Amino acid sequence: MKKKYLIIISVFLVLTSCKKTTKDIERTYLVSWLEESNIDSSKFNWIVILPGLGCSGCIQEGEEFMKNSIENSQILFVLTKVESLKILQKKVDIKIKNYSNIYVDNTEGFDIPTNNSIYPCVVYLENSKVKSHEFQAPGNSAFENLEGILD
Repeated sequence: MKKKYLIIISVFLVLTSCKKTTKDIERTYLVSWLEESNIDSSKFNWIVILPGLGCSGCIQEGEEFMKNSIENSQILFVLTKVESLKILQKKVDIKIKNYSNIYVDNTEGFDIPTNNSIYPCVVYLENSKVKSHEFQAPGNSAFENLEGILD
């Protein structure tokens, strides 16, 4: 009887230890997306992904961050799932076509496969590769963290 329980516990531990975490899934997606995109990531140290749909308060913080940091050429701003570029431009007072550090995902091909896709995301790059990422979400201030690095 003890052997049976040990086998069941062992199988359970093996199966659960091999399961990818949400962070792993997101990182894998970001790495793959960056490799498949036509973006020259060597020009940037950070990527800020701003979804047009999702957590409205978090997205507003992302838009404000973009408005204040658009002149920083080391940051690439990726706009995805934007319903109206005209409205966004008016809202943030930025002419998108005037900036080479804005990438507009017109195909809506960028879609992180976790529940965090509704939040803006800050991707930290090192040697043109994804080093880490974090989301601007309730309980996490990704933009404050990035501002701390930029100061």
